[in-house]
Amino acid sequence: MAKINFDLVSPEKLIFNDDVGMIIVPGKDGDIGVLPGHSKVLSSLRPGRIMIYGEDKNLLKSFFVAGGFVEINPEKCIVLAEGVDEMNTLDKNSIEKEMQELENKDSADSKNQLLVAKAKVDALNSSFYEKI
Repeated sequence: MAKINFDLVSPEKLIFNDDVGMIIVPGKDGDIGVLPGHSKVLSSLRPGRIMIYGEDKNLLKSFFVAGGFVEINPEKCIVLAEGVDEMNTLDKNSIEKEMQELENKDSADSKNQLLVAKAKVDALNSSFYEKI
């Protein structure tokens, strides 16, 4: 099976760089499955999970991104993320407490933070794409 190079970049640093079998990214209008040889695409991202698979279709890593952009071409996929967390580092209880605090605030920034927090909880509850 062929591989595609994948870079996941946060504002601070390069988070992930490797040749992988497949990537699923949370595109603005829906999830995008990226395989080697994919046509060229440029899309904004919604808050959600990035799933990274090996050539054997086993899940290697999973990240949560708060938004950003993805650029895909036949040889490479690059995600420029606004914020990145490894899924296994997210704590559902602390996120739910943060959501309760944010619900009492009325600023535009707190509403955006609330949307991201809700997306984190949804990502933690989701089992989509665990097995391909």
